[in-house]
Amino acid sequence: MIELMVVVAIVAVMAMIATPSFRALQARNAIRAVVNDYTLSVYFAKTEAVRQNAPVTVCPSSNGTACTNSGLEAGWVVFVGLPDAAAPPILQDTPGRPRVRTTFTDNALASQAVTFLPNGQPAATFVGNTLRVCPTEAAFNAMSRQVTMNRTARITVTNPSICN
Repeated sequence: MIELMVVVAIVAVMAMIATPSFRALQARNAIRAVVNDYTLSVYFAKTEAVRQNAPVTVCPSSNGTACTNSGLEAGWVVFVGLPDAAAPPILQDTPGRPRVRTTFTDNALASQAVTFLPNGQPAATFVGNTLRVCPTEAAFNAMSRQVTMNRTARITVTNPSICN
C-alpha cells in the first residue's frame, strides 16, 4: 500500500511539472498550424487560378460557403470567383482553429480577401496586408507570428514577440 501511494505521489508531481509545458506546446502548434495552412491556401489559390484560367479567392469565412467579415480563427475558404460571388464553387474549406486569435492590419473584408487572376497575379485591388496570429492565452504571447503579404502576394513570416 505504501509503495502504491509513493508511485501515485510521483505521478502527481510529474503531471504538475508537465502541464505548463504541454499548454505551451499546444499554443505553439496551434499558431504554427494556422500560419502554415493559411500560407499553403494562398499558394494553392494562386496555382488554381492559373490551372483553371479563372479568378480564385482566399478569404475568411465563418460559414464555409462565402466570405465573411471574421477572423481566420473562424476558418477560411478558397473558391473560384470574386469575393462577392454568390454560391461560388468551393475548392478548399478550412475549419476554425481553437487556441488562436487573428487580426489583419486592415480589417476591411476587401483587404482580407486575396483574389488571384488567371495569370497568377493578385487582383489590382489587393494592396497587401499583414496578419497577426496570437495565442488565446496572454502568457504565450511571445509565440505570436506575423504573416505579411505584399502587393505581389509574396509571404514572409516573422516573430514580433508581442500581441495586441
